[in-house]
Amino acid sequence: MSAHEDADGAARASSSPSGGGASAPGPAPFGLYIHFPFCKSRCPYCAFYFVVGREEKRAAAVDAVVREIGARAGDARFAGRRIASVYFGGGTPSLLPPGDVARILDAARAAFTFEVGAEISLESNPAGLDTAGLRALVAAGVNRLTLGWQSLDDIHLKTLGRGNRRADNLAAWEAAAEAGFVNRAVDLIFGVPGQTLEGWERTLEETARLGPAHVSAYELTLEEGTKFVSMHRAGALTLPDEDARVAMFEATDALLAPCGVRRYEVSNFARPGFECRHNVSGWRSGDLLGVGASAASHVANTRWTNVADLDDYIRRVGAGEDAALPADILGETTWAAEDLYLGLRLIDGIDAEARLARVEGPGGARLRGALTRAVAGGLLQSEGGRVKFTRRGLLFADTLFEELLTPPA
Repeated sequence: MSAHEDADGAARASSSPSGGGASAPGPAPFGLYIHFPFCKSRCPYCAFYFVVGREEKRAAAVDAVVREIGARAGDARFAGRRIASVYFGGGTPSLLPPGDVARILDAARAAFTFEVGAEISLESNPAGLDTAGLRALVAAGVNRLTLGWQSLDDIHLKTLGRGNRRADNLAAWEAAAEAGFVNRAVDLIFGVPGQTLEGWERTLEETARLGPAHVSAYELTLEEGTKFVSMHRAGALTLPDEDARVAMFEATDALLAPCGVRRYEVSNFARPGFECRHNVSGWRSGDLLGVGASAASHVANTRWTNVADLDDYIRRVGAGEDAALPADILGETTWAAEDLYLGLRLIDGIDAEARLARVEGPGGARLRGALTRAVAGGLLQSEGGRVKFTRRGLLFADTLFEELLTPPA
Protein backbone atom coordinates (compact mmCIF):
# COMPACT_ATOMS: atom_id res chain seq x y z
CA MET A 1 0.00 0.00 0.00
CA SER A 2 1.05 3.56 -0.50
CA ALA A 3 2.40 6.06 1.98
CA HIS A 4 1.15 9.63 2.33
CA GLU A 5 2.27 11.33 -0.87
CA ASP A 6 2.26 14.88 -1.97
CA ALA A 7 2.96 15.33 -5.73
CA ASP A 8 3.96 18.89 -6.33
CA GLY A 9 4.65 17.95 -9.73
CA ALA A 10 6.38 18.71 -13.14
CA ALA A 11 5.33 18.63 -17.35
CA ARG A 12 8.12 18.79 -19.80
CA ALA A 13 8.49 22.12 -21.57
CA SER A 14 8.07 21.43 -25.25
CA SER A 15 7.34 23.13 -28.53
CA SER A 16 7.16 22.08 -32.15
CA PRO A 17 7.49 23.93 -35.46
CA SER A 18 4.31 25.15 -37.07
CA GLY A 19 3.19 24.04 -40.48
CA GLY A 20 0.33 24.54 -42.90
CA GLY A 21 -0.56 27.89 -41.36
CA ALA A 22 -1.16 26.40 -37.90
CA SER A 23 0.41 28.21 -34.98
CA ALA A 24 2.99 26.36 -32.93
CA PRO A 25 2.00 25.32 -29.42
CA GLY A 26 3.83 27.34 -26.78
CA PRO A 27 5.87 25.97 -23.91
CA ALA A 28 3.99 23.60 -21.62
CA PRO A 29 2.25 25.25 -18.67
CA PHE A 30 3.50 24.68 -15.13
CA GLY A 31 2.16 24.48 -11.61
CA LEU A 32 2.83 26.98 -8.82
CA TYR A 33 3.12 25.65 -5.26
CA ILE A 34 3.06 28.06 -2.32
CA HIS A 35 4.26 26.69 1.01
CA PHE A 36 2.78 28.43 4.05
CA PRO A 37 4.53 26.77 7.01
CA PHE A 38 2.55 28.20 9.92
CA CYS A 39 0.52 25.92 12.20
CA LYS A 40 -1.30 26.39 15.49
CA SER A 41 -0.07 23.04 16.82
CA ARG A 42 2.27 20.18 15.95
CA CYS A 43 0.66 17.05 14.51
CA PRO A 44 2.72 14.06 15.71
CA TYR A 45 2.69 12.33 12.29
CA CYS A 46 3.62 15.29 10.07
CA ALA A 47 7.08 15.39 8.48
CA PHE A 48 6.57 18.52 6.34
CA TYR A 49 8.40 21.71 7.28
CA PHE A 50 6.26 23.87 9.57
CA VAL A 51 6.51 26.26 12.52
CA VAL A 52 4.13 26.54 15.46
CA GLY A 53 2.97 30.03 16.34
CA ARG A 54 5.44 32.65 15.11
CA GLU A 55 2.54 34.98 14.22
CA GLU A 56 4.90 37.94 14.28
CA LYS A 57 6.63 36.49 11.18
CA ARG A 58 3.56 35.92 9.02
CA ALA A 59 3.49 39.32 7.34
CA ALA A 60 7.21 39.09 6.52
CA ALA A 61 6.71 35.58 5.14
CA VAL A 62 3.93 36.78 2.82
CA ASP A 63 6.12 39.70 1.71
CA ALA A 64 8.92 37.24 0.92
CA VAL A 65 6.62 34.93 -1.08
CA VAL A 66 5.35 37.88 -3.14
CA ARG A 67 8.91 39.02 -3.76
CA GLU A 68 10.12 35.53 -4.68
CA ILE A 69 7.30 35.13 -7.21
CA GLY A 70 8.26 38.44 -8.79
CA ALA A 71 11.90 37.40 -8.97
CA ARG A 72 11.01 34.10 -10.68
CA ALA A 73 9.31 36.01 -13.51
CA GLY A 74 12.80 36.56 -14.92
CA ASP A 75 13.81 32.90 -14.57
CA ALA A 76 14.35 31.54 -18.09
CA ARG A 77 12.94 28.18 -17.01
CA PHE A 78 9.50 29.76 -16.48
CA ALA A 79 9.50 32.98 -18.52
CA GLY A 80 6.78 33.03 -21.17
CA ARG A 81 4.99 30.00 -19.74
CA ARG A 82 1.45 29.89 -18.36
CA ILE A 83 0.37 28.79 -14.90
CA ALA A 84 -2.11 25.91 -15.08
CA SER A 85 -2.62 25.45 -11.35
CA VAL A 86 -1.81 27.03 -8.01
CA TYR A 87 -1.67 25.03 -4.79
CA PHE A 88 -1.46 26.60 -1.32
CA GLY A 89 -0.01 23.91 0.96
CA GLY A 90 1.58 23.83 4.36
CA GLY A 91 1.50 24.11 7.20
CA THR A 92 -1.99 25.49 7.46
CA PRO A 93 -2.73 27.83 4.54
CA SER A 94 -6.21 28.57 5.91
CA LEU A 95 -4.44 30.69 8.55
CA LEU A 96 -3.63 33.12 5.73
CA PRO A 97 -6.04 36.09 5.72
CA PRO A 98 -7.99 36.12 2.44
CA GLY A 99 -6.43 39.48 1.63
CA ASP A 100 -2.97 37.88 1.69
CA VAL A 101 -4.17 35.02 -0.51
CA ALA A 102 -5.43 37.62 -2.99
CA ARG A 103 -2.13 39.50 -2.78
CA ILE A 104 -0.11 36.37 -3.55
CA LEU A 105 -2.36 35.48 -6.48
CA ASP A 106 -2.14 39.04 -7.79
CA ALA A 107 1.66 38.78 -7.65
CA ALA A 108 1.51 35.51 -9.61
CA ARG A 109 -0.76 37.08 -12.23
CA ALA A 110 1.58 40.04 -12.55
CA ALA A 111 4.57 37.73 -13.04
CA PHE A 112 2.98 35.09 -15.28
CA THR A 113 -0.08 34.47 -17.45
CA PHE A 114 -2.72 32.16 -16.00
CA GLU A 115 -4.47 29.61 -18.15
CA VAL A 116 -8.21 30.19 -18.50
CA GLY A 117 -9.92 28.26 -15.72
CA ALA A 118 -6.69 27.61 -13.83
CA GLU A 119 -7.22 25.41 -10.77
CA ILE A 120 -6.43 27.28 -7.54
CA SER A 121 -6.43 25.01 -4.47
CA LEU A 122 -6.03 25.81 -0.79
CA GLU A 123 -5.57 23.34 2.05
CA SER A 124 -7.52 24.17 5.19
CA ASN A 125 -7.94 23.10 8.78
CA PRO A 126 -11.70 22.83 9.37
CA ALA A 127 -11.50 24.37 12.85
CA GLY A 128 -12.44 28.04 12.74
CA LEU A 129 -13.61 28.17 9.13
CA ASP A 130 -16.72 30.25 8.53
CA THR A 131 -18.84 31.21 5.56
CA ALA A 132 -17.70 34.84 5.46
CA GLY A 133 -14.01 33.93 5.41
CA LEU A 134 -14.56 31.26 2.79
CA ARG A 135 -16.52 33.66 0.60
CA ALA A 136 -13.54 36.00 0.79
CA LEU A 137 -11.31 33.16 -0.44
CA VAL A 138 -13.66 32.59 -3.38
CA ALA A 139 -13.50 36.33 -4.14
CA ALA A 140 -9.69 36.13 -4.00
CA GLY A 141 -9.75 33.47 -6.73
CA VAL A 142 -9.58 30.16 -4.84
CA ASN A 143 -11.80 27.62 -6.61
CA ARG A 144 -10.83 24.35 -4.93
CA LEU A 145 -10.88 23.82 -1.17
CA THR A 146 -9.30 20.85 0.59
CA LEU A 147 -10.66 20.21 4.08
CA GLY A 148 -8.18 18.40 6.32
CA TRP A 149 -10.72 16.26 8.10
CA GLN A 150 -8.38 13.25 8.58
CA SER A 151 -11.21 11.51 10.48
CA LEU A 152 -14.84 11.84 11.54
CA ASP A 153 -14.11 10.14 14.86
CA ASP A 154 -13.11 12.43 17.73
CA ILE A 155 -11.04 9.71 19.38
CA HIS A 156 -8.89 9.28 16.27
CA LEU A 157 -8.62 13.03 15.77
CA LYS A 158 -7.26 13.30 19.30
CA THR A 159 -4.79 10.46 18.64
CA LEU A 160 -3.60 12.30 15.50
CA GLY A 161 -3.05 15.47 17.53
CA ARG A 162 -5.54 17.42 15.45
CA GLY A 163 -7.11 20.68 16.59
CA ASN A 164 -10.32 19.96 14.68
CA ARG A 165 -13.12 17.69 15.79
CA ARG A 166 -15.98 15.94 14.01
CA ALA A 167 -18.32 18.90 14.56
CA ASP A 168 -15.72 21.26 13.04
CA ASN A 169 -15.40 19.04 9.98
CA LEU A 170 -19.11 18.93 9.30
CA ALA A 171 -19.59 22.64 9.99
CA ALA A 172 -16.73 23.52 7.62
CA TRP A 173 -18.28 21.30 4.94
CA GLU A 174 -21.54 23.24 5.12
CA ALA A 175 -19.81 26.62 5.33
CA ALA A 176 -17.79 25.83 2.19
CA ALA A 177 -21.00 24.96 0.32
CA GLU A 178 -22.67 28.18 1.46
CA ALA A 179 -19.60 30.13 0.35
CA GLY A 180 -19.95 28.79 -3.17
CA PHE A 181 -17.26 26.09 -3.31
CA VAL A 182 -18.38 23.43 -5.77
CA ASN A 183 -14.98 21.71 -5.80
CA ARG A 184 -14.77 20.55 -2.19
CA ALA A 185 -12.18 17.91 -1.31
CA VAL A 186 -11.62 16.08 1.96
CA ASP A 187 -8.49 14.40 3.33
CA LEU A 188 -8.79 11.22 5.41
CA ILE A 189 -6.24 8.97 7.12
CA PHE A 190 -6.60 5.24 7.79
CA GLY A 191 -4.45 2.87 9.81
CA VAL A 192 -4.71 5.12 12.89
CA PRO A 193 -3.85 3.48 16.23
CA GLY A 194 -7.02 1.95 17.68
CA GLN A 195 -8.93 2.19 14.38
CA THR A 196 -11.00 -0.77 13.23
CA LEU A 197 -12.22 -1.71 9.77
CA GLU A 198 -15.79 -1.06 10.89
CA GLY A 199 -14.88 2.42 12.12
CA TRP A 200 -13.13 3.26 8.83
CA GLU A 201 -16.15 2.00 6.88
CA ARG A 202 -18.45 4.27 8.89
CA THR A 203 -16.25 7.27 8.05
CA LEU A 204 -16.25 6.37 4.35
CA GLU A 205 -20.01 5.82 4.25
CA GLU A 206 -20.71 9.17 5.90
CA THR A 207 -18.21 10.92 3.66
CA ALA A 208 -19.73 9.38 0.54
CA ARG A 209 -23.25 10.45 1.55
CA LEU A 210 -22.11 14.08 1.65
CA GLY A 211 -21.04 13.89 -2.00
CA PRO A 212 -17.49 15.30 -2.05
CA ALA A 213 -15.89 16.07 -5.39
CA HIS A 214 -12.59 14.55 -4.24
CA VAL A 215 -11.33 12.33 -1.43
CA SER A 216 -7.71 11.68 -0.48
CA ALA A 217 -7.40 8.55 1.67
CA TYR A 218 -3.86 8.15 2.97
CA GLU A 219 -2.49 5.30 5.01
CA LEU A 220 -0.82 6.60 8.17
CA THR A 221 2.92 6.16 7.78
CA LEU A 222 5.63 6.67 10.37
CA GLU A 223 7.98 9.38 9.09
CA GLU A 224 11.46 9.94 10.49
CA GLY A 225 11.71 12.97 12.75
CA THR A 226 8.11 12.82 13.95
CA LYS A 227 6.77 12.19 17.44
CA PHE A 228 4.94 9.07 16.26
CA VAL A 229 8.23 7.44 15.25
CA SER A 230 9.67 8.03 18.73
CA MET A 231 6.50 6.69 20.35
CA HIS A 232 6.50 3.60 18.14
CA ARG A 233 10.13 2.82 18.91
CA ALA A 234 9.36 3.17 22.62
CA GLY A 235 6.44 0.75 22.33
CA ALA A 236 3.91 3.48 23.09
CA LEU A 237 2.22 3.45 19.68
CA THR A 238 0.74 0.42 17.93
CA LEU A 239 -0.72 0.57 14.43
CA PRO A 240 -3.44 -1.77 13.14
CA ASP A 241 -1.89 -4.95 11.74
CA GLU A 242 -1.20 -5.41 8.04
CA ASP A 243 -4.34 -7.45 7.37
CA ALA A 244 -6.49 -4.72 8.90
CA ARG A 245 -4.75 -2.00 6.87
CA VAL A 246 -5.15 -3.99 3.65
CA ALA A 247 -8.85 -4.39 4.40
CA MET A 248 -9.16 -0.63 5.00
CA PHE A 249 -7.38 0.10 1.72
CA GLU A 250 -9.74 -2.18 -0.19
CA ALA A 251 -12.84 -0.86 1.61
CA THR A 252 -12.08 2.64 0.36
CA ASP A 253 -12.69 1.65 -3.26
CA ALA A 254 -15.64 -0.55 -2.37
CA LEU A 255 -17.53 2.22 -0.56
CA LEU A 256 -16.59 5.30 -2.59
CA ALA A 257 -16.81 3.94 -6.16
CA PRO A 258 -20.57 3.15 -6.04
CA CYS A 259 -21.12 6.81 -5.11
CA GLY A 260 -19.24 7.99 -8.20
CA VAL A 261 -16.00 8.86 -6.39
CA ARG A 262 -13.50 6.64 -8.15
CA ARG A 263 -9.83 5.94 -7.57
CA TYR A 264 -7.64 7.73 -10.12
CA GLU A 265 -4.38 7.52 -8.17
CA VAL A 266 -3.11 5.18 -5.49
CA SER A 267 -4.49 7.31 -2.63
CA ASN A 268 -6.87 9.68 -4.43
CA PHE A 269 -10.48 9.42 -5.56
CA ALA A 270 -12.67 11.87 -7.47
CA ARG A 271 -15.85 12.41 -9.40
CA PRO A 272 -15.18 12.64 -13.15
CA GLY A 273 -13.67 16.02 -13.96
CA PHE A 274 -12.71 16.78 -10.35
CA GLU A 275 -9.32 15.07 -10.23
CA CYS A 276 -6.75 17.42 -8.68
CA ARG A 277 -5.18 18.90 -11.81
CA HIS A 278 -2.19 20.25 -9.90
CA ASN A 279 -1.25 16.84 -8.55
CA VAL A 280 -2.09 15.00 -11.77
CA SER A 281 0.43 17.25 -13.52
CA GLY A 282 2.95 16.18 -10.91
CA TRP A 283 2.28 12.49 -11.41
CA ARG A 284 2.67 13.08 -15.14
CA SER A 285 6.05 14.70 -14.47
CA GLY A 286 4.94 18.27 -15.15
CA ASP A 287 7.16 21.20 -14.18
CA LEU A 288 6.63 22.94 -10.85
CA LEU A 289 7.71 26.21 -9.30
CA GLY A 290 7.65 26.12 -5.50
CA VAL A 291 7.88 29.29 -3.43
CA GLY A 292 8.12 29.72 0.31
CA ALA A 293 10.38 28.19 2.95
CA SER A 294 11.21 24.53 2.10
CA ALA A 295 9.22 24.60 -1.17
CA ALA A 296 10.49 22.22 -3.85
CA SER A 297 10.67 22.93 -7.59
CA HIS A 298 11.52 20.91 -10.66
CA VAL A 299 11.93 21.50 -14.36
CA ALA A 300 12.68 18.47 -16.53
CA ASN A 301 15.53 16.66 -14.71
CA THR A 302 16.55 19.60 -12.48
CA ARG A 303 15.43 19.61 -8.82
CA TRP A 304 15.91 22.31 -6.20
CA THR A 305 14.48 23.17 -2.78
CA ASN A 306 14.27 26.40 -0.83
CA VAL A 307 15.90 26.60 2.58
CA ALA A 308 13.77 24.89 5.23
CA ASP A 309 14.22 27.70 7.72
CA LEU A 310 11.65 30.50 7.93
CA ASP A 311 14.03 33.16 9.23
CA ASP A 312 16.73 32.34 6.70
CA TYR A 313 14.15 32.27 3.90
CA ILE A 314 12.83 35.72 4.83
CA ARG A 315 16.37 37.08 5.18
CA ARG A 316 17.57 35.71 1.84
CA VAL A 317 14.60 36.93 -0.17
CA GLY A 318 14.62 40.30 1.59
CA ALA A 319 18.27 40.74 0.64
CA GLY A 320 17.55 39.93 -2.99
CA GLU A 321 19.25 36.54 -2.73
CA ASP A 322 18.04 33.21 -4.09
CA ALA A 323 16.30 31.18 -1.38
CA ALA A 324 17.05 27.93 -3.20
CA LEU A 325 19.71 25.45 -2.18
CA PRO A 326 22.03 24.12 -4.92
CA ALA A 327 20.10 22.20 -7.56
CA ASP A 328 20.37 18.50 -8.31
CA ILE A 329 20.59 17.34 -11.93
CA LEU A 330 19.19 13.84 -12.30
CA GLY A 331 20.95 11.38 -14.55
CA GLU A 332 18.91 9.78 -17.32
CA THR A 333 18.25 6.54 -15.44
CA THR A 334 17.30 8.25 -12.18
CA TRP A 335 15.07 10.67 -14.04
CA ALA A 336 13.31 7.82 -15.86
CA ALA A 337 12.89 5.88 -12.60
CA GLU A 338 11.27 8.90 -11.00
CA ASP A 339 8.95 9.37 -13.97
CA LEU A 340 7.94 5.69 -13.85
CA TYR A 341 7.30 5.90 -10.12
CA LEU A 342 5.11 8.98 -10.53
CA GLY A 343 3.28 7.76 -13.63
CA LEU A 344 2.48 4.39 -12.12
CA ARG A 345 0.73 6.11 -9.23
CA LEU A 346 -2.02 7.03 -11.66
CA ILE A 347 -4.59 4.32 -12.29
CA ASP A 348 -4.27 4.75 -16.08
CA GLY A 349 -0.51 4.19 -15.74
CA ILE A 350 2.31 5.33 -18.01
CA ASP A 351 3.67 4.63 -21.48
CA ALA A 352 6.74 2.98 -20.00
CA GLU A 353 8.48 2.05 -23.25
CA ALA A 354 8.20 5.60 -24.59
CA ARG A 355 9.74 6.86 -21.37
CA LEU A 356 12.54 4.28 -21.41
CA ALA A 357 13.38 4.70 -25.10
CA ARG A 358 16.29 7.02 -24.38
CA VAL A 359 17.63 5.15 -21.34
CA GLU A 360 20.49 2.95 -22.45
CA GLY A 361 22.87 0.51 -20.83
CA PRO A 362 22.57 -1.24 -17.45
CA GLY A 363 20.26 1.45 -16.04
CA GLY A 364 17.64 0.92 -18.70
CA ALA A 365 17.97 -2.84 -18.40
CA ARG A 366 17.43 -2.61 -14.62
CA LEU A 367 14.24 -0.58 -14.98
CA ARG A 368 12.85 -2.78 -17.76
CA GLY A 369 13.67 -5.84 -15.68
CA ALA A 370 11.77 -4.47 -12.68
CA LEU A 371 8.70 -3.81 -14.83
CA THR A 372 8.93 -7.22 -16.54
CA ARG A 373 9.09 -9.00 -13.17
CA ALA A 374 6.13 -7.00 -11.90
CA VAL A 375 4.07 -7.95 -14.97
CA ALA A 376 5.04 -11.63 -14.58
CA GLY A 377 4.11 -11.48 -10.91
CA GLY A 378 0.68 -10.06 -11.64
CA LEU A 379 1.41 -6.66 -10.11
CA LEU A 380 1.37 -4.76 -13.40
CA GLN A 381 -0.52 -5.18 -16.64
CA SER A 382 0.15 -3.80 -20.10
CA GLU A 383 -2.87 -2.38 -21.85
CA GLY A 384 -3.06 -0.14 -24.90
CA GLY A 385 0.66 0.57 -24.76
CA ARG A 386 0.47 1.63 -21.11
CA VAL A 387 1.72 -0.17 -18.03
CA LYS A 388 -0.45 0.11 -14.93
CA PHE A 389 -1.09 -1.59 -11.63
CA THR A 390 -3.45 -4.51 -11.31
CA ARG A 391 -5.81 -4.41 -8.35
CA ARG A 392 -3.48 -6.77 -6.50
CA GLY A 393 -0.48 -4.69 -7.52
CA LEU A 394 -1.88 -1.61 -5.78
CA LEU A 395 -1.37 -3.42 -2.48
CA PHE A 396 2.34 -3.83 -3.22
CA ALA A 397 2.95 -0.47 -4.92
CA ASP A 398 5.58 0.62 -2.41
CA THR A 399 7.66 -2.50 -3.03
CA LEU A 400 7.86 -1.81 -6.77
CA PHE A 401 8.47 1.90 -6.20
CA GLU A 402 11.41 1.09 -3.93
CA GLU A 403 12.87 -1.26 -6.54
CA LEU A 404 12.56 1.38 -9.28
CA LEU A 405 14.04 4.20 -7.21
CA THR A 406 16.88 2.26 -5.51
CA PRO A 407 19.95 1.74 -7.70
CA PRO A 408 22.02 -1.39 -7.07
CA ALA A 409 24.70 -1.11 -4.41
